[in-house]
Amino acid sequence: MRREACEIIQAIGKRIGFPQHTISTAQLLLHRFFMFNSVQDTGNEVVMACLFVSSKVEDTIKKLKDIMIATYIFRHPNATDWDTESKEGEEQRKRVLLYEKMVLESICFDFRIIHPYNYIIKFVKIMQGSKQLACQAWGIARDSYKIGVCLEYPPHAIAAGSIYLASKLLGEPFPDLIKGKPWMKALRTRSIDVEDFSHQMLDLLSIGRSDEQRQLYDKIHITLHDARQLDMQHQQPPLKKARTEHSRTIGVHAELERIQDGGASNPTVRYSQS
Repeated sequence: MRREACEIIQAIGKRIGFPQHTISTAQLLLHRFFMFNSVQDTGNEVVMACLFVSSKVEDTIKKLKDIMIATYIFRHPNATDWDTESKEGEEQRKRVLLYEKMVLESICFDFRIIHPYNYIIKFVKIMQGSKQLACQAWGIARDSYKIGVCLEYPPHAIAAGSIYLASKLLGEPFPDLIKGKPWMKALRTRSIDVEDFSHQMLDLLSIGRSDEQRQLYDKIHITLHDARQLDMQHQQPPLKKARTEHSRTIGVHAELERIQDGGASNPTVRYSQS
């Protein structure tokens, strides 16, 4: 139901002429709304309230009347116009304004919303990736707002996951090192987040696809563990060097003596690097 509501927001937002940032903000607001309210409240009023608040947050303001008309035409394609001044329209307007207050309460009136799109452009430039890779990653990040990953991960992690998954879909190599650093550190993310994001997005992309495409996505599912293997190789920080070999030797002998004296039940030598 959330995915369908987000698809409706995408369609209505495009019809009105909202930029993608405004549409993505409305979808994010919808997910935040359902964190505190029942999914059964999905309806035209909640969708319109999210679009109305989003237009104010992103400074692309539209009148509520225009949003109501666009929503009505989307729901009734054969209709040409709708009188928002009618009794039915006035009642709907009051419900939308009520849901607007509930949406604002769900975000605690915090309007600092950051999207992954700028990060995608920045990361692809750092990687010296192709324009096709950037476009594919952009589309994945856009579709990610149909599910709740925008609440699970920060925008730069979504951008990194979108680029990684886009490289898998396009068959392009993904660099292990970026400017001499492991790609996880260069993009300031974790492989476990990238892997989980990719799995969720592949499940979303598989909906309504042909058997051949689903088989391709299943193969990518299997190869996603490569990211975690690279992370395991690079994420462990190098051990700090002891100030002198003498102090290291003394520390090991002291630990051995403590274990022999019964100071530890587990016969394992613990090397302290502090």
